[in-house]
Amino acid sequence: MAWRGPELMRDQSWIYHLTSSEIAELDAALRKVQARNVPLLELRGADFDLPAFGPKLRELLEDIRIGRGFTVIRGLPVERYSDEEVGLIYWGIGALLGIPVSQNRKGDFLGHVYSRDERAYGKIDVRGYESNAHLPFHNDSSDVVGLLCLRKAKAGGLSSIVGAAAMHNEILTKHPEYLEPLYRGYYYIQREDVLQGKPLTERPVPVFGYKDGYLSARLVRNQINSAAAFTGKPLEPLELAALDFMAELYYSPDFHLAMDLLPGDIQLLNNYTTMHSRTQFEDFPEPERKRHMLRLWLNIPWRRPVPDTFFDYREKGYKQLYEVAA
Repeated sequence: MAWRGPELMRDQSWIYHLTSSEIAELDAALRKVQARNVPLLELRGADFDLPAFGPKLRELLEDIRIGRGFTVIRGLPVERYSDEEVGLIYWGIGALLGIPVSQNRKGDFLGHVYSRDERAYGKIDVRGYESNAHLPFHNDSSDVVGLLCLRKAKAGGLSSIVGAAAMHNEILTKHPEYLEPLYRGYYYIQREDVLQGKPLTERPVPVFGYKDGYLSARLVRNQINSAAAFTGKPLEPLELAALDFMAELYYSPDFHLAMDLLPGDIQLLNNYTTMHSRTQFEDFPEPERKRHMLRLWLNIPWRRPVPDTFFDYREKGYKQLYEVAA
């Protein structure tokens, strides 16, 4: 888990290349699902028959769960399909890995990440994925987050990830005094909740925590800043210094790994062991060529052990699509 970006630039075993037989399997599964005409939200993993690729997916999931913490599946020929068909294939892969989770209060389970030109990031009610702005490093509110690239940007839009364990080790070596506030945690509130006067998390959410020997991490700096502004209580100097040093580490090329996702790439990340970011991007002028990603949030029934305090941040408006069968 304690990888650093430069190491993985040299060793790209984290990229899994689909074989021609696995692509054929995905295509056949798509056609069977289409023939049944079942609505996307009613499809389950059992509806996608992948006798060869299914076991490989479970192997990749295990590495995401307790190993390196991420993978990229490369080679899905998105140009052969409509956007809707790509969405069905992606949903099938996700449903075989875990349980889809709604990504916003609108109840979107298959998210579309692209720039709405009229939505200026920085406004209190605008989410970062609706813009072309740089998105700071953060975790999402699920066990695993997945992105599938439909179309790249004209320029920019690199996806960057960083390993929490490597940062933790560096803090322990360079500034061990920062670990106390990072383990104690910070209060959170989303910017849109500020408008409605909604309460903060009931207790501080740790940046780092252990359970059964497994290290987990959680950080959304914007929501911490919003909580401090909401209460009118600025962070203590040591609390602020600890967060600033975290930022110094995750923006350092010695720690993060930047990747240019290609059309058909599927990036899957463990939200408790990796943090992710995106660089600002420039779109093509034609709407049909705009940068477009499909996003899934998944909960994994057999997730790695995670401290109970990490679940205080899960928002009441977000829900799982279905429960695991007994």
